[in-house]
Amino acid sequence: MTSEPTPFERLIKLEHLVDELQAQLNPSIPSLEESTPPQRHLWPADELLLTRLIRRNPEALRAYESPAELNQTEDQGVLLKPIDGISPFRLCELPTGDAVVWVSKEHENWLYDTEIFRSVFKAPTTRANDELLVLQLLPRFIRKVQGREWTLDRRGEMIPRSRPFIEQADQVELAQRIQRMEQTFARMRGTLDSELSSLRSHVLILQDQLDRLLRLRGDAPIIQPTGESSPTKDD
Repeated sequence: MTSEPTPFERLIKLEHLVDELQAQLNPSIPSLEESTPPQRHLWPADELLLTRLIRRNPEALRAYESPAELNQTEDQGVLLKPIDGISPFRLCELPTGDAVVWVSKEHENWLYDTEIFRSVFKAPTTRANDELLVLQLLPRFIRKVQGREWTLDRRGEMIPRSRPFIEQADQVELAQRIQRMEQTFARMRGTLDSELSSLRSHVLILQDQLDRLLRLRGDAPIIQPTGESSPTKDD
């Protein structure tokens, strides 16, 4: 049994050597492995649903997220890239090609004091040391390199857990508006019921007066247009 490589194995080895030589001669050209987007699915729904899942069920986003690296630059702002390592930041790519970022559920409080966090998220500067912040608004990054790099376009926001979310505040306001409308409707209905009762009383009075008038007209002699009474049978 010979140990020499087969022609097919030799061809594969030669192709691999050619790829390595091209990479050395042209280091600016990324290899096929480096240019392949990470294996994650595009988020198919809107950002509101994504925000709610991040707050309530982040484990449901495993197929759509990847660890992220954020870097502050002088000329391009904050750059976002996916990585294979460990990071407190998570990214998700939208169908438009843009991306959004949030912090993992297991993040530490010291992250809030970092420059990169402040560059990406609006957050209260004063809070209790052990108070965690929760996502209120996702920061949006514009696509720079498809699936590989984005630049910050809109900052996100994180708020204390004790502070109500926007939709919770809207629900409270809506409930108050409904209560005020119900109170106004009750007052209007009370006024209408009172007016209707008064109107019914007037109708009964008018009906009684009309009945009396009709009875009086039935007992009175019929007056001719000339002003003379019509003759009776005795006449």
